[in-house]
Amino acid sequence: MTRLTIDEAQQRIRLFLTGDMVEALRAVDYESPPLADQPSGLTLEAARRAAVRFSHVEGASDCLYRVDAFDESLVMRLQLNVRRFVAIYQVPVADPVASATISPHFERWAIGAGHAGWTIGWRDGADPWQPDRRVVETYCYAMLPEDFLDNPLEQLYWRTDLVQMTRAFMLEAHRMGIRLAAPQGM
Repeated sequence: MTRLTIDEAQQRIRLFLTGDMVEALRAVDYESPPLADQPSGLTLEAARRAAVRFSHVEGASDCLYRVDAFDESLVMRLQLNVRRFVAIYQVPVADPVASATISPHFERWAIGAGHAGWTIGWRDGADPWQPDRRVVETYCYAMLPEDFLDNPLEQLYWRTDLVQMTRAFMLEAHRMGIRLAAPQGM
């Protein structure tokens, strides 16, 4: 196993969060070709429909994203601390809705995420930019292999799984009528 310097590790974390993950999250929503008896030739890169904006401070181990897909906008944060990975999804709410109200709607989603290696938790919180705006935060934790930053296949697994998990979260919210973007005036 290669020993990374702290600067090399921080650089790889930055590239993973601001390069690899941004590109991958653009595939949260993608066009599907019609059913056929031959492959369509449509690539995922060409079929992607999600828009992704992000905010990152160089040297920090986290990145904030806004994923626009399925006529919704999901605010999420990723934290990568060398081999500990955390995804946080933020859902705006108003009384009487809280984490105990929202979490049962995502039970099926949480089971799938757990099978992939994520531990899921829920908490009530506030929007950091508008403290009077309440949110429910869904925390997804995973411990990564010690060589994660050196292992392209592990990176592909977790990057792809996070995209699929985010896609499923957004589709489940849509199916249940849960808005992910804060309504105007809220």
